[in-house]
Amino acid sequence: RSVLAWAGGLLLVAAALFTLYLRQSLVAPFNADGASAALQAQAMLHGNPLLRGWWVADVTFYTTELPQYMLIESVRGLSADVIHVGGAMTYTLLVLLAAFLARGRARGRAGLVRALLAGGIMLAPQLGSGTGTVMLSPDHMGTSVPALAVLLLIDLAGRRWYVPVLVWLVLAWVLVADELVAVIGAAPLAIVCAVRVYQGAVVHRQSLRAQWYELSLAAAAVLSIPAGLAGIALVEALGGWRMSTVATRLVPAAVLGRSVRLTGQGLLELFGADLFGAGSGRAVVFAVTHLIGVALVGWGFCAAARRYFRRDALIEPVLVTAIALNVAAYLATVPATDILDTREITAVLPFGAVLAGRLLGERVVVARAGLVLGVVLAGYAAMLGYGATRPASAPAYADLTTWLRAHHLTSGVSGYWQANIVTAESGGAISLRPVTTRGRYLAARQWEGKSSWYDPARQRANFCVLSTVGAYQVSARAAVATFGPPSLTYHYRDYTILVWNENIFARLR
Repeated sequence: RSVLAWAGGLLLVAAALFTLYLRQSLVAPFNADGASAALQAQAMLHGNPLLRGWWVADVTFYTTELPQYMLIESVRGLSADVIHVGGAMTYTLLVLLAAFLARGRARGRAGLVRALLAGGIMLAPQLGSGTGTVMLSPDHMGTSVPALAVLLLIDLAGRRWYVPVLVWLVLAWVLVADELVAVIGAAPLAIVCAVRVYQGAVVHRQSLRAQWYELSLAAAAVLSIPAGLAGIALVEALGGWRMSTVATRLVPAAVLGRSVRLTGQGLLELFGADLFGAGSGRAVVFAVTHLIGVALVGWGFCAAARRYFRRDALIEPVLVTAIALNVAAYLATVPATDILDTREITAVLPFGAVLAGRLLGERVVVARAGLVLGVVLAGYAAMLGYGATRPASAPAYADLTTWLRAHHLTSGVSGYWQANIVTAESGGAISLRPVTTRGRYLAARQWEGKSSWYDPARQRANFCVLSTVGAYQVSARAAVATFGPPSLTYHYRDYTILVWNENIFARLR
């Protein structure tokens, strides 16, 4: 009865959190990257599991979010809801996994406080860009789910022979989807286990056989990287997607100061405490309240760092190392241009929350600060409720989608930012394919698209959408140079729609 009661309570909590997060995610419109993932999931669901003919980005999500989107689309079909439902599911899992990992082996009141502390810190994401960063389009936030699951397995299963095997399998599987797992999962685990082996062999004079578990975990973490890379190569060798590459360079010293400032603001945003991005008095109050969570995470991180070389601790030093590596790699290689780049360091949120729960939970119990924790948690819950009651925003380019439907324009081209959004939003009723400027002319954009989309023998298009707002736009000059003078020109809000009486794919470079 006790087990059934806990299971039932957990399901109720998960359902309530998912509902609230879904409502809040509807406040923020999804972007083209999320729409692209939805289109890829649709292709996999309809007989193209290897995504043959697709050009994917440098992060594929092939073994993480794409299967999730396939599941959602099998029930709801292709629509804007796919991205919102997927984001809410992912964030719900993150909150619950963080709570369980923070609880660890603790039981009773201490275990409950640890779980509530970690889950409470993550409970109420910041409205605005914070919502889009942590629970909307597929991005690195989802990679934290299997990373936390691996640490939970290590924490609860004990020194079993199968644990390193499962760790290797999961990390390799996830690396096919997102190579960031090497930074936040594989490398931290290998480093901490190597430190433990060194301590055992040099300081405590233990044999390597006595440290088989740490050696096995380190080997599993290291070997997961070539295994994951081999998985990527195998998909491409079997005729599957072609993965784009993005050159990694060190951030120039001239822009490092800006990157540091945006990193600090981004970390505040992750914890709901971005005062700089608060647009109203109420938002400022919410952000100030969330500074409590930031302080607790900072305290927990420092406490874990002081315990780094304790041989009876494994999870805490792995989390400390993962946070440090993630932020350091971000500062060194990502020339941050705006707050949206925070998506690269989203793992800091769940990992930091777990550290706060595991290291400070007992202190809360001993200090009898449960009432204070309860008041803060109630405040965060009220903020989540407020976020969930905000009016849903219209999907991006909903006005363009409606206008194209009304004018019976169903197949055309545009810049990347509109193309896949309109296609996913319309459920495929409108096919808007992304193009880019190459020299003086327009060409197929080989990023988050499919080569057969542009085949004039199989597909037809007769219009081009131009816009004065948004990223990755194309110009009227390039469109006319490629397709010739249009037969009709429409002007609607921020859009110019050029129409031809022929299949323009035949002229695409």
